[in-house]
Amino acid sequence: MFVKDYIIKDYPVLKSFDTATGALAAMERLKARHLPVVSKGIYRCLLSCKDLPAMDPQAMIGEEPTRFAPSIGEAKHLHEAVAKLVRHNLGFLPVVSPEGKYLGVVTSARMLEELSNLCHSDAPGSVLVVETLPKDYALSDIARVTEAHNAHVLSLLSSIDSLTGCTVTTLKIDLEDPTPVVRSFERFNYTVLHCSGETGIDNDSLRDKINEDMYYMQM
Repeated sequence: MFVKDYIIKDYPVLKSFDTATGALAAMERLKARHLPVVSKGIYRCLLSCKDLPAMDPQAMIGEEPTRFAPSIGEAKHLHEAVAKLVRHNLGFLPVVSPEGKYLGVVTSARMLEELSNLCHSDAPGSVLVVETLPKDYALSDIARVTEAHNAHVLSLLSSIDSLTGCTVTTLKIDLEDPTPVVRSFERFNYTVLHCSGETGIDNDSLRDKINEDMYYMQM
């Protein structure tokens, strides 16, 4: 789960002595918005196709000021790489050594694939999205409710809803029919915002059934 495990070493690069015309031709050929500029093995900057029209066509790109130079170290975690890719809206991120040596790139496609693996996206099971107040959020409670039905949490992601201030938790569990887990969450005052499984359960129908069960339980 570290950057060093996902480096692509043969990704195309530009040399500092390449001209603006040559750089633009390379980007058009590769259908790339950016390319790294490398000089004597040292990472210089990330050149954008939007920068090239303003340059002298015959000027060497290494002579231009190097302003935009996002990068990441090979010892950094996957999460840090994803954060930088999203922050800068990039398809790839140059990887450098502590001395600035260019090592290759990590791509957003590869990071997305690994995040999918970490979230067990393709594993059989169900996805539940539950909401609760931050003061009531407890990971141990979520695990207990899930495991009470012989299910296991395969992955868990949480965020704060900017409008309500509630904690929204997305669970992937290894139970294909989530109905009993959903009912338990509702009994423990969690709001179930979404559920999906591989049994073709319809969210609206399931919610109506849960509400009906809860009505009779409270009579």
